[in-house]
Amino acid sequence: MDDVVVIGGSAAGTAAGIYLARRNIEFRVISIDFGGEVLLSGDIQNWPGIPETNGMELTEKFREHLAYYKVAPELDVAVTGIKKNPEGRFIIEAFKNGESVSYDAKAVIIATGSHPRELHVPGEKEFRGKGLSYCTVCDGPLFGKKTVVTIGGGDAASESGIMLNDIAEKAYVITKNPYMKGDPSLISRLHACLKVTLITNGMTKRILGNQFVTGVEYEDVVTKEIKTIEAQGVFVHIGMIPNSGFVPPGVERNQYGEIVVDKNCETSVKGIFAAGDVTDTRFKQIGIAVGQGITAALAAVTYVNKLGA
Repeated sequence: MDDVVVIGGSAAGTAAGIYLARRNIEFRVISIDFGGEVLLSGDIQNWPGIPETNGMELTEKFREHLAYYKVAPELDVAVTGIKKNPEGRFIIEAFKNGESVSYDAKAVIIATGSHPRELHVPGEKEFRGKGLSYCTVCDGPLFGKKTVVTIGGGDAASESGIMLNDIAEKAYVITKNPYMKGDPSLISRLHACLKVTLITNGMTKRILGNQFVTGVEYEDVVTKEIKTIEAQGVFVHIGMIPNSGFVPPGVERNQYGEIVVDKNCETSVKGIFAAGDVTDTRFKQIGIAVGQGITAALAAVTYVNKLGA
């Protein structure tokens, strides 16, 4: 039996693991993978102390920091549910490498982050992995000297356009909004990209292709005109959905599925804490996820210590 089980292996889970290790209690970190959405991030220029890095480099630093405290996350663990046993401990049910497993803990920290939102338009599912991707960092380099389209209107879409400006022959960014939203510095950099054409008021209607992507069909929401862009790659960046499907019914979630937490990262169920993008925190940032991971770890230690009193 563990004192605490941390579910999630990205920024919040890493921070929680580091602080739990320093408190000398029994714990483990379990996750389906390591790095989560941080691994898929492009250029990162707002991490204190490091003016410029990227998602892959920062993820490796997370791994190294955990290893320094001899913490090795258990990966390929897909959590399916959390139950409370008669003794008041939490039983975490999961599949590891396809086999059913369970973990027993006095407290749980949920730090499972989020996953990409889909367009739900014709051609999206058919051409996923055949020219359509939700990760420019992962797949952008495959489209050197080609024409590509990014769909989205926020920071992730701006980052995608900036990255593709250095890779592709030509890049388009389509947003259904009249202007890009998010970090002004990113938007300014996007507008400065010579190879990127920004299309506003564009509602994506269809992903075109044969065996692979050949283009994007969109509607000008002002003129109602249907237009087509010929392209060999499409990157979808339209938001994220919290990975909270396994959370027990007693844990309060908002209308978006995000776990509701207080300032101590406590949920509506005593002993269950949550941190990072899976929560209802307003701003989804790596630094905020780390801060919440720390808060959740310290709050969980306090909870466990009171149980032992």
